[in-house]
Amino acid sequence: MRKFFATDTAIKILSIIAAIIMWLYVMNEQNPQVTYVVRDVPVKLQNLDESKLALKDSSAEYKVNVRVRGRRSLVADLKPTDINAQVNLRGRMEGDNLVHVNVSTPPNIELIDVSPREINVPLEAIIEEQLPVSVDITGIPAQGFAVDKATSKPQAIVVKGPRSMVNAVKKVSASIDVTDKNTTVVSTLPIRVLDAQNEEQKGITFRPEVVEVNVSIVPVSNVQVVPNISGNPPDGYIIRDVIIDPPTVVVTGGQEILNSLQSLNTESISVEGATSTVSADAKLILPKGIAVFNEDIETVRVTIVIERLATTTFNVSSDQIQILNVPSGLKAELEKKEILLTVSGPESIIDKVNRNMFKLNIDAADLEEGEYSVDIRADIARPYRIIKVEPSDITVTLHNLS
Repeated sequence: MRKFFATDTAIKILSIIAAIIMWLYVMNEQNPQVTYVVRDVPVKLQNLDESKLALKDSSAEYKVNVRVRGRRSLVADLKPTDINAQVNLRGRMEGDNLVHVNVSTPPNIELIDVSPREINVPLEAIIEEQLPVSVDITGIPAQGFAVDKATSKPQAIVVKGPRSMVNAVKKVSASIDVTDKNTTVVSTLPIRVLDAQNEEQKGITFRPEVVEVNVSIVPVSNVQVVPNISGNPPDGYIIRDVIIDPPTVVVTGGQEILNSLQSLNTESISVEGATSTVSADAKLILPKGIAVFNEDIETVRVTIVIERLATTTFNVSSDQIQILNVPSGLKAELEKKEILLTVSGPESIIDKVNRNMFKLNIDAADLEEGEYSVDIRADIARPYRIIKVEPSDITVTLHNLS
């Protein structure tokens, strides 16, 4: 035995043993086993059937904290991405899914704990929905023309995506410009899928992506409505006003007919014997080849305001009388006198009459030099009426200018 320990082999073996003991000492003292928490380790979502399901929040990130043990030199440099954390979503359904987090660590690193051990992954179904296409018209057609109808082919598209994103779609549209157009416009246009803020909805697909838009543009004309009023109120009453709603309508038809059409009459509305306001929905009488552009308008509302008559009188100076048609080379002079005018009108507004509303004149046409008695003509705007002029005539004298 003494000879063995005296040999070189024994010395080498002892040296190796001493080195191992020294290494173990250094490792235990200088690079010991430590426990360490790696925070915010990203969790990978595996085996999600993306043809049927999607994350309810596409921006969601799932993370866990992982407690490990290992030599200090190995643990100190661990990064969250060095640890593999994942969940298996195979077979999951729409709604909240509580799933176990599977974690694996690098070699020589012992896994101690994971927090949380389970995470909740909300999922929603991938759905398809058929939505109608609306055609957005921009611009104004040429003068005398208007957009009649706008259609798309197909009239609807299929939108596909997560349920919440599909439900957020509020409008599917194709936009077309008709500025200065006077004939039907046909164009193939891209589709826009919009949310409630009129922004393009992301995270969805749709088919088809383009549609054919057809916009019918027709000639139009805005014409006045003339009510056909028959009969009269009894003596002592007057039609104060006629109100038409709408007062004008837009019609369409052949260009030649439209060019000659100035107004539309209504069916007859009788006020015979009426002593108070008459209101009626009256149909429009349309010439052949003419149609109302707005199909919702079939009648107009005609209101005929009837009131009791009242009278008032005014004294007007002859200076207010205008002399018309004085022959060339002659000068006309009127005698100075007061004219008494009797005016009738609706009782509620008879007090609104004033001297500035009268128009008084005489006609000197065909008269020669000399003195003449001529009739006084008096006029006033409706609904008033001049029913008496006293005196009814006045003396006018014509002189030569030379």
